[in-house]
Amino acid sequence: MISIVINVKNSEQYIERCLNALSKFTDIVLLDNYSTDKTVEIAKGFSNVRVFQHEFCGMGKVRNIAASFAKYDWVFFVDSDEIINKQLVDKILNTSFKDNWVYKVSRHNYYDNFLIGGASWGNDWVLRIYNRKQTQFMDNEVHEAIIMDGLSEKKIHGGFLYHFPYENISKLIDKLQFYSTLYARQNLGKKKVRLYLLPFRTVAMFIKCYILQRGFKYGYEGLIISVFNAIGVFTKYIKLYELSYKRNIALAAKIDNLEQCLLVLEKINQQTLLPNLVIIMQEDLNRFDLDEKLKTALILPSIVITINSLEDIPVSLNNQLLNDTSLNNIVYFEDILKIADQNIFKNCKQAILERKQLHGAKIY
Repeated sequence: MISIVINVKNSEQYIERCLNALSKFTDIVLLDNYSTDKTVEIAKGFSNVRVFQHEFCGMGKVRNIAASFAKYDWVFFVDSDEIINKQLVDKILNTSFKDNWVYKVSRHNYYDNFLIGGASWGNDWVLRIYNRKQTQFMDNEVHEAIIMDGLSEKKIHGGFLYHFPYENISKLIDKLQFYSTLYARQNLGKKKVRLYLLPFRTVAMFIKCYILQRGFKYGYEGLIISVFNAIGVFTKYIKLYELSYKRNIALAAKIDNLEQCLLVLEKINQQTLLPNLVIIMQEDLNRFDLDEKLKTALILPSIVITINSLEDIPVSLNNQLLNDTSLNNIVYFEDILKIADQNIFKNCKQAILERKQLHGAKIY
């Protein structure tokens, strides 16, 4: 016996056809990530479908959660935009699955109902059937894979899955955004992006899909898929780079008078890299006058910290860092004349990324 497992969100367009094709299976688990369309309503109309709901927490994790609701140990994962053909249904129902094996099924991929046999979409075999007592999916955010320790793969010949991932460019872009963001989150701190390689990776992917994998044979659909495969490479790596090097940094300076304050604000506004927040530290100045100067002369968000002596600066800065959770670091300039250098704050960020201290500045 085998359970069908489906993870789904907002798939009213295909879910009825998907479930109709699975009518011979007695147990279908549908784990919905809180759809806002009619997906759940449609699914509840099938007597062999049991509907559960859980928030999305990564591709691998939600697949494992869905499998936990299955009645049987052998599970077959079908996506909501996939429709199993009759030959594969009969093949699976008449197969005696063996322990220590994970099974692959063939998949035919369509773009806007047009079968694509190239551009990386051809000859597509996907691992989908396994014994949940023996293995599970890795807890990946994206590109989920079944753990194969001590297991072997076997193809099920006969029948296939119809796969309808995209019907227009807008859908493709939406998926590109979604999966590239998951990829960046998943690989943060694990992979280092070399910017100079990104153009070559992007072009190489296009050449691979459009020329080597014969995307050119499939008209504008093949061109679209090849281009977006290439853009996908660029997008996922540039998002990972951005996450890796993103820092919210505040600039802190102590001022003695309002004239000095205006000078400091002017120099901050001229920085090639603007800080996320400006912290003006003062002792005896009129707070109202200082706030008014900040509002009219500074283009950045700012706060004022009152200190009694220079020895209070580290405590004041650390308290601010703790209170503002969006900040990663605060840079305090001991000599405010340093701010006259338009690149000083950019150099500070580079020093932070390289875990160095910069002469003339204290980094908290």
